[in-house]
Amino acid sequence: MNRIASILHSGFTRLVMGLMFILYAQETRSQEFVFHWGHPSPQGNQVYGIAFIDNVKGWAVTGCGSILETSDSGENWVIIRQNDSLCSDLYDILITNEGTLIVSGDQGTILRSTDEGANWSGMYLDGTGRLYDLTDIPGGGISAAGQNGRVMVSFDDGITWEDRGPGGNGYARHHLWRSANEAYVVGDDMFFRTLDGGETWSEIEVPYIFGVNEVYFTNENTGYAVQDFGYWKTTDGGDHWTYTQQVTGIDYRFRTLILDELHWFSVTFGEGSELWETTDAGLNWTEIYDRNSTGSACLVKNGDRIFFGTEIGDILYTADEGATIVNTSENLAVFPVAPVTVIGKSADGTLFANNQPNSGTANQTFYRSDDNGDSWVIPDQTPGLRWITDIAFFGNQFGLAGSYQDIRYTHDGGSSWGSAALPADYRVVNFAMPAQDRFFVGTYTIASGGGGNVYRSTDQGVTWSVVGGGLPSNSLYLACVAFPDENHGYVSYDINNVSFFYSTNDGGLTWTPLTGVSINGFITDMCWLDASNGLVAVIGSDAGIHRTSDGGLHWTKVSDSQIRHFSRGAGNRIGAVYPGFNGFYESTDGGFTWTICPVPFSSVSPGGTGGVHSIQSINGGYVLGGGSNRLLVAQDVTATAVPDPVSGAKPGTVIVTISPNPLDESGFLRFRLERSCFVEACVYDLEGNSFVLFRKDFPSGIHDVQLDTGKLKAALNQGACILTLRTPHRVSSEKFVLMP
Repeated sequence: MNRIASILHSGFTRLVMGLMFILYAQETRSQEFVFHWGHPSPQGNQVYGIAFIDNVKGWAVTGCGSILETSDSGENWVIIRQNDSLCSDLYDILITNEGTLIVSGDQGTILRSTDEGANWSGMYLDGTGRLYDLTDIPGGGISAAGQNGRVMVSFDDGITWEDRGPGGNGYARHHLWRSANEAYVVGDDMFFRTLDGGETWSEIEVPYIFGVNEVYFTNENTGYAVQDFGYWKTTDGGDHWTYTQQVTGIDYRFRTLILDELHWFSVTFGEGSELWETTDAGLNWTEIYDRNSTGSACLVKNGDRIFFGTEIGDILYTADEGATIVNTSENLAVFPVAPVTVIGKSADGTLFANNQPNSGTANQTFYRSDDNGDSWVIPDQTPGLRWITDIAFFGNQFGLAGSYQDIRYTHDGGSSWGSAALPADYRVVNFAMPAQDRFFVGTYTIASGGGGNVYRSTDQGVTWSVVGGGLPSNSLYLACVAFPDENHGYVSYDINNVSFFYSTNDGGLTWTPLTGVSINGFITDMCWLDASNGLVAVIGSDAGIHRTSDGGLHWTKVSDSQIRHFSRGAGNRIGAVYPGFNGFYESTDGGFTWTICPVPFSSVSPGGTGGVHSIQSINGGYVLGGGSNRLLVAQDVTATAVPDPVSGAKPGTVIVTISPNPLDESGFLRFRLERSCFVEACVYDLEGNSFVLFRKDFPSGIHDVQLDTGKLKAALNQGACILTLRTPHRVSSEKFVLMP
C-alpha cells in the first residue's frame, strides 16, 4: 500500500467504522475510566493542528480530542482538555481576528474559546461529518472544510455557520480562500474552485486515486496543488493547471510552508514523517529530518521556529531551518511506531514493558515504571531480547522475561538480568511461578512435526529442565501453563486446533490428563481465580472466552470476544485484550460477563482508532500498551476510594476530595502535593463539557480551594461529574454529583 490515508478514507473503511459503532452501542459500558498518559509525555496521539496567538503562547489539537497548550514558545506542552470518552478526533485550530480559538473535529464538531483556552463551548454542525481543515476568509470570516464536499463558513466569529461547499462525496483535506470570492478545496475526490464565494464551484481536475493533499499560491499567479508523487501547477492565477509527476525525492508531500517564492519546507504523511526543504520552488528537494514514523499532518511557523507534529504525539520544532530538530515530547522509543506488546508487574507494583518492531533485527525498547505507570524510564540494564512474549515476577526480586529460545532472569527486581536458554527452536509461550523454588514455562517448537514441553526451574530461572510426571515429552504444542495456587496447576496444549488439558494438585510433581475434555481452537492464555474457577482465551473454530467452575472438567463459553491475554486485578476483576482492537474488555464478576471499555488511542489517519496490544492490572485500574510505544493508565473512578488528604500518602501522590458531595450551594476542593508543581483542575460532565477551575503553580502541602458552584452550574450539566486534577507527574480524579 502506498497511501494509508486514502485507504482509511475509503468507503470500505467507513463501513467498518459504522459496524464498530454498532458494536459499541450494543456492548460498551457507560464511561467509568479516566485516562492519563504514561508514555510518551504529555500524550501520544496524532498531532493534527498547531496555532500560536503570539511568540510565546500556542495550542495544539490531537486525535481523540485533546487540546494542548504552551506558554513558553513551544518548549513545553500541557494537556488542557482531554476527551475521556469514545475517541473523537480534533483536526485543526485557528485563531480569529477577535482572538477566539476555533477548533474543528469529528461529526461536525466546532469548539470555541474566548478566554485563551480556559473554557470551551461546543456545537455540532448537523450532517457535516468530519471537519478537517480551518482557514481565514480575506476581508473577514472563517471557513471549515471536510466530508461530503462541505465548506462551512462563519462571519460572526464562529457562532453560526452555513454551507457553501461544492457537495458530493468528496472529503476535503485542505482549502484556501484567496479572496472573499475565490476559493479552492482539495482532497479525496476533490479539486474544485469557486469565483463567487461558494455559490457555484467548478471542478479543475479529477484527482488520481490518492487525492490532493493541499493547495497554495506563492504569488498572484503561481499556485500548486500537491498529491503523492506529483503536483498540478498554475501560472495564470488558477485558470489553467498542468500536472508534473515527481517520482524521485519527496513522495508524500502533505503540508508546505512558504518562506518566499523559492524557499519552502514540506512535511510528508503516509509512509514516513519527514521534513524536506527546497530552495528552487520545488524542482529539487533535500530531506533534512526523518522521524521514522508514519506521518506529519501539520507544519506552521511562529517567530523563528518551525513546528510540525507526528502521529506518535511528537511536537517538533527547528529554530535554524532544519539544522537541528527539537522534540518537545518525551518519547523514549528506539523504534517509534512499534506497539507495546507485553507489560509485567512485580509484587510491589513495579512495571516492566516492551515494544516490538515488526521488522528488522534490533532489540525492542524496554521500559520500567516505579510509580504505577505514570512515568517510564529505560533502565541501565534490560533483558536484551527481541519478540518478548511474557514478563512475570515472583515477589519483588525474582523475575523472568521470555522470547524464542531465550529466557532472561533477574534476582534483584529487574536491575540486572542473567541469561538462560531453552533447546534450539523452542519458544516461550508463558511463565507460571507458584513458589520461589518452582518456576514453570510453557513452550512450543517450530521444528519438523511441531510439539512443545513444559520446563521447570528450581533456581529462580537460572537452569531449566523438562517436566515429566505424566506430561508427554515434546508433544505439548503451544503449551500454556497456569497455577492458581502453590499446589494446583493446569497445562493446555493444541492438537490440530483442538485444545486439551493436564492438571496437577501437588505443585507440578505429577500431572493427570483431563480425560474427555477439549475445546475447539487453541488457547492463548489462562486465568484461574482458584483451583476450580478459571478462564481460557480461545482462538479458532470456537473462539471466545470459556469458563469452568469445576477445575476444567466442563467449559462454557461466556463471551464471543476473541481476546488473547488476561490480567487479573483485585477480587473478581479481570481485564483482557485482543491485540489491535481499539478498547479492552473487563469483567467484574469473575469472568461471567464482559464489557468493552473504549480507549482514547487515535489511529494514524482521521476517522479511525488505535489498537490496545497489552494490559496489566494496577490498583484502581489498568496500564494499557498500544501502538506507537503508547502506555496509558486507565483509572476506574467509580471503584477507587479517595482517602482523606490529611492521612499518610505514598510520596509523590496527589490525593483529592470534594466536600460536600453532592455539591450544591458551596463547597471546596482539597488536595495535597508532596512537592511544588504546576496544577490544573478541570471538571467534566457526562456530555463531555468541561470547565477549568484553575491552572497555576502551588507549593507542597495541603490546599483548600473554594468552588464557585454558580460557574460550574452555568458551564456544566447537573448530575454526575468528574473532577480531574493534573500535575506534571500525576493525574487524580474524584467523581461527585452537582446538584441542580
